[in-house]
Amino acid sequence: MRKPRHLGLVLIGMLLPLGVAAQQPRAADPERDAVQAVITEFGRLVEAGDLSKLDSFFPPRGHILTDNATTHSWAEYRDGHFKPELAHFPSLKYAHTAVEAVVRGTIAWVAFRREMSSAVANGPAAVSGRGTAVLEKREGKWLIVHLHMSQ
Repeated sequence: MRKPRHLGLVLIGMLLPLGVAAQQPRAADPERDAVQAVITEFGRLVEAGDLSKLDSFFPPRGHILTDNATTHSWAEYRDGHFKPELAHFPSLKYAHTAVEAVVRGTIAWVAFRREMSSAVANGPAAVSGRGTAVLEKREGKWLIVHLHMSQ
């Protein structure tokens, strides 16, 4: 069987619509936007030093996993691990970026980047890592029920 002379053009013509579709903006999704806002606001509050405001982002029990900790509540993680870690970063710059959320009903999962930097005694310090979170919508509010952050 003979191959068409313009097989490459035929393939490009078939694949081009797929590339165009991939570049189209996502449809508006208020629930996805709300979940992404929780994770972004989490980072903003950390940078502002308002860790107590984050209490409302978590239920009383949940899992928080990091490179060196496994805890079962935000309060346990905040007081035993996060506050001491942040104390090493005066003039902290902190953000959650590249936040990508998927929502299925009352459950959502999110992947994001965690960026931290600060000027310390021996020069600038920067830490970047990844995070994932599982959120559950309870009584109309998205809560972080599982959080994993690593470097």
